[in-house]
Amino acid sequence: MTSVIEKILRNPHCRLLAFAAIVAISLQSCGNSNAKDGTIQHILEEQNNAVQQEVLPDSIAGAYLRLDKSRYDFGKVHSKKTQKIEIEFEVENLGKAPLLIFKADVSCGCMSVDYPKMPIHPGKRARITITVNTNNQTGVFNKSIFIKSNADNDVVLIRILGEIEK
Repeated sequence: MTSVIEKILRNPHCRLLAFAAIVAISLQSCGNSNAKDGTIQHILEEQNNAVQQEVLPDSIAGAYLRLDKSRYDFGKVHSKKTQKIEIEFEVENLGKAPLLIFKADVSCGCMSVDYPKMPIHPGKRARITITVNTNNQTGVFNKSIFIKSNADNDVVLIRILGEIEK
């Protein structure tokens, strides 16, 4: 058996054909698996979709905070051209009691959060505005905001992503 393979590989045309077959099989196997699987981008997209498809249990008696999105990627920006980035998130109270946002903790002093101080009544919506100051920031930007409230889901995470160049 080995001698047959050796004879085939000695022939330059067969060697080229064997190489092409190996490449084709490799590309085919790559094509069958989703190239996004396991990447951070894919995981974040799945989390964002999970937030959008969230099913609430009937047992929720209090407030329930839902965001229209749980992350925002502002892409690549230049800090001299874009010194501030403002991002709006819509908050909805899907619960049965008024929603009170107590505070918003940021993982970096380069961000500030403006959130409603008044109660958000059941079924109503409001806006949260996050401002990113790009001064003194370079490279990959991956920061978190923790929204703390009286809701049954009392802490909600927002992730801000991007890249900042000088």
